[in-house]
Amino acid sequence: AVNWGNIREPADFERVCNLAVRGLDALLDYQNYPIRAAEISTNNRRPLGIGIINFAYWLAKNDLTYQSIDSNGLALIDEWTEAWSYYLIKASADLAVEKGACPLNMETKYGHGITPNQTYKKDLDELVPHTERMDWAGLREQLKATGIRNSTLMALMPAETSAQISNSTNGIEPPCSYVSVKQSKHGVLKQVIPEFRRLKNKYDLLWDQKSPEGYLKIMAVLQKYIDQGISVNTSYNPAFYDDEKIPMSELLKHVVMFYKLGGKQLYYNNTH
Repeated sequence: AVNWGNIREPADFERVCNLAVRGLDALLDYQNYPIRAAEISTNNRRPLGIGIINFAYWLAKNDLTYQSIDSNGLALIDEWTEAWSYYLIKASADLAVEKGACPLNMETKYGHGITPNQTYKKDLDELVPHTERMDWAGLREQLKATGIRNSTLMALMPAETSAQISNSTNGIEPPCSYVSVKQSKHGVLKQVIPEFRRLKNKYDLLWDQKSPEGYLKIMAVLQKYIDQGISVNTSYNPAFYDDEKIPMSELLKHVVMFYKLGGKQLYYNNTH
């Protein structure tokens, strides 16, 4: 995963995305495959799954919250996600020029010069008007001419372990508390959110949110640029509802809203 907390401006994604793609692509050839079928499939498609980590910290640094995200905040997320996506695809396209496209290149949309931000649900334009800041036209022509090295490039993972190692917030999720206690066979670890003293009042904790609507809108913007579906969680705190009962109409409203904005799948439905 790319640590958004360490990125100062969208142009900084170019170097780290290039390193991530080249490192993981090399690993596909370096590693051993205990099952022949896995080796054949991997060599044919060369799939990668590069995600995002420390997103909640990035929001806090930019004075944004999940719950009250507005059009300006969504536009900033759109700009950064566009750069992250573009540089990952460009790195793989450049690698295809050097080492060849994956054998099943033409079974991907990339092989036909189609990028994820051409297949999104147009209802999303109601939240963030579509714009292309990067050289997508040039990249699409390159993809049609020389293909893609990796059939997939992006996947948003929970990043539980790597979050501990890099002292980051988990993936794209809001933190549940300022201090989390994580236990494994190696012992107990207490982890504090990044820049606690300076940004404590900027963080939007999960169970302080009265609705997942802002979170779902953010996920829809991210999905526009990602070549695999995001497994999106929803979370509800019964304390914000009458008799501490969450109405089915509330749940259905969010399901329909997420579908309308182009969300692919809803995963866990959490309650406090």
